Amino acid sequence: MLTIRHIRHWYEPKVPHMVFLDGLYAGTLQNDNLQIDAPKGSYALRVQFGGRVPIGKKGKSIDLSLSSTKQVDITQTDDVLCEFHDRERLWNLLFDIDLIAWIVSMFVDMPPVYKIISDTFFALWIIRLIIIRKRYYRITIK
Repeated sequence: MLTIRHIRHWYEPKVPHMVFLDGLYAGTLQNDNLQIDAPKGSYALRVQFGGRVPIGKKGKSIDLSLSSTKQVDITQTDDVLCEFHDRERLWNLLFDIDLIAWIVSMFVDMPPVYKIISDTFFALWIIRLIIIRKRYYRITIK
């Protein structure tokens, strides 16, 4: 039995994550746990949020998913527990603070330097997400 568990803080929303074993869809993690009865073997476990977004009429698309992959060995005698969590908690916390400051700036005049700092931070955050999107989660096997 393979159990996948999402470790998250209270402020993180419950969003569905797709789970794949060797590239084949195995289920959707809607709450914080998913149990898969997989046969004995070695699998590439991928946890993914999001997917491909179509562009135009010719079938082209952009992959906007966040995911991570880890090799998992399943034996008949043991249950395997895989836990995953966001690798980017500090960046997300800083982005949340910046988002709140942005909302406040709609009602209160902020100094001009705030706009420069906020836009720079947002650009860095987006670039960081694009760079690490295929290893966004940290998966641990117990």
